Amino acid sequence: MVKLLNILTLVAVVYFVYWMIKRKFRQRQLAKQGIVVQQQGMRPITLFSIVMVSMYAGYMLWYLFQSE
Repeated sequence: MVKLLNILTLVAVVYFVYWMIKRKFRQRQLAKQGIVVQQQGMRPITLFSIVMVSMYAGYMLWYLFQSE
């Protein structure tokens, strides 16, 4: 289970970096066209941190209940 969590975490981090780079290039392209994109809602890093904390909290709960 630990290796699976490590792999899932690595995949999540790689995908997040890919998504942020793709998003940045898209915003630059739109800015060249004169379209300014305003950020609405939660910041991407906040969403990512919520997902990571919930993954590790779930793992801790799973470990707690498996050890009994």
